[in-house]
Amino acid sequence: MKDLKLTIDLLPKGAWGNDFSKTLPKKEWDIVRNACYERANHKCAICGFVTDDLDAHEVWEFDVKNKIQTLKDIVGICSKCHGVKHIRNSQRLGYGENVKEHFMKVNNCSELDYATHLTMAQMDFEERNKIYRWKIKADLTNFGLENATIKEKNIPYIQNPYESVDWNLVSFEEKKKLFEIVRSSPPKYWINPPKVLSIEVDNYQGTIQVVAEDVNKIDWVLDNIKIKTKYNVIGRFKTMLKVENLNGKELKFNLYGDGGKTLSKTFELFPQEVI
Repeated sequence: MKDLKLTIDLLPKGAWGNDFSKTLPKKEWDIVRNACYERANHKCAICGFVTDDLDAHEVWEFDVKNKIQTLKDIVGICSKCHGVKHIRNSQRLGYGENVKEHFMKVNNCSELDYATHLTMAQMDFEERNKIYRWKIKADLTNFGLENATIKEKNIPYIQNPYESVDWNLVSFEEKKKLFEIVRSSPPKYWINPPKVLSIEVDNYQGTIQVVAEDVNKIDWVLDNIKIKTKYNVIGRFKTMLKVENLNGKELKFNLYGDGGKTLSKTFELFPQEVI
């Protein structure tokens, strides 16, 4: 395929939230983006469209072997080109055809060229998704920001003891074997102890989501120390814990209800440098 002016660059899941528009203080990000706009001089760096409404787009290079994402540039681009860069979001919002048409127009290419490039971008995306944590390498002095502090997330890796469980297929009797269930004292046999409906672990963003019923509250316990409690007012209980910046190894949750309590197995946390 010929060289393309406008490319699709799918940001891998482990890099979501690493962009400087989110990690830099607003004052510092304003310096960076304004320097980008000044350099653009009211013209999209990709398609050349003249506008005062440019977006600051970060161009990253990904080294899978060394798990490094390197900032190559920050360019001012128009909303249409930015829509191509963030094609998944554009498609989700119903602008898939608009994105395709703009891609083909800017690159003067066929629909087959578009489909081929999109497939290759998807393959790169899947390959890069094997990395949960990326080390950020960037120099922002070219954008007028001296001595910038590059913040990197400290997100431990979560070893999920329920990873092999299909919550849509597992029976109620099987679920009871996955937890330690303690009935209230004296037992209230007409009221069930808390019942877990699903557990989802996202190791890219470092979250554990629990959905349960017959629950009054949940306690999260790290190395035998309670670190967080959340209460349920009524109905099905859906809650999430972020493990970012947690320093410990063994994480559990305890669910409490009128019918007793349900205790989870151990989620092991590993420092991100060992991932």
